[in-house]
Amino acid sequence: MSKSINVVYIETPRHGYLKVDGDDVRARNISQSFSEYSYYDEENDIFYLEEDCDASMFSKRCELDGVTIVETDEYMDSDEEAENILCHNDALGGDVGYFGELEQNHVGLENFFRDEEDEEDEEE
Repeated sequence: MSKSINVVYIETPRHGYLKVDGDDVRARNISQSFSEYSYYDEENDIFYLEEDCDASMFSKRCELDGVTIVETDEYMDSDEEAENILCHNDALGGDVGYFGELEQNHVGLENFFRDEEDEEDEEE
């Protein structure tokens, strides 16, 4: 029987985020790899993973680990986004980056960690 986790996809006028419980993120062993565009709410142990890269990486890691994501949708207006998500920006006093295991599980996620030089080498 595969494990499933519940997440919320939050759409805002500015961007989209995957709201994920901290334990579920840390269980994937990839939190050290998230960009500065994702946010961590330390008080509630919630990650807001930006939709373009970090949420995709998290989803792929779940798929590779045999974990099913059960997603619900939510909309936040600009004020709610500023109050609930952007307030956790590390530049504004929140924290992101040091949460999770130091040993990261990147097996199967190599394409998320390629740089432009690697892609150019492959094209040749």
